[in-house]
Amino acid sequence: MAVATSNGRLAVVLGGDCSIVLGCLLGARHSTQGSVGLIYIDAHADFGTPEESHTGSAASMCLALAVGRGETPLARLSGDEALVHDKDVVLIGRRDAAEPWYGHAALAASRILDIPGAALSERGVTEVATAALLSLTSPGSELRGFWIHLDADVINPTVMPAVDSPEPGGMTINEVVDLLTPFVRHPRALGLELTIYDPGLDPDRSCATRLVTLLENLLRGTRSPDQRAR
Repeated sequence: MAVATSNGRLAVVLGGDCSIVLGCLLGARHSTQGSVGLIYIDAHADFGTPEESHTGSAASMCLALAVGRGETPLARLSGDEALVHDKDVVLIGRRDAAEPWYGHAALAASRILDIPGAALSERGVTEVATAALLSLTSPGSELRGFWIHLDADVINPTVMPAVDSPEPGGMTINEVVDLLTPFVRHPRALGLELTIYDPGLDPDRSCATRLVTLLENLLRGTRSPDQRAR
């Protein structure tokens, strides 16, 4: 991670499930030698504990684990301090209101800036992006940078059906690009992960093609020629 983010370059991590955010945050903390923020763009809150989760999968509770919630070693990967403090997290796009086992009660009591899918639709991507960056990069912030988590299930399943837990509604590809563009172009952006794409649900690879196009449109020109994403 230190090499991938050196000289202002933007790291890009592809594949796996949402639990890869834990390793990415750990690497980001080590590479910056300090605290980092997190923009978590996902159709689910992923804020349950092992006791609350219906699946027991780390992918369904990884945001909780990232902020140190839950009695499990996965919530202590950075020792006594959480990988990211809840006040330094922005959660965007969740559409899981009917599924409280994703930790909604704890989320409401936390300091996470929670912008659900309905609020995203009402406010628009430009206003939400501005609010997210203000939360993480305001004057006086001691964060050394921020990481971006993108779950493909935030996209409308009519466009992106190749995900494991689709939720009705969601963003278009162009809306995702518009939302992410000010994030990846910000000088304090450390990297982006794209996760949850399931090739087993994409026999003609049309969803893969859409995700490649999304990344191409998003990352084109995000850094100067000697600072390209890698």
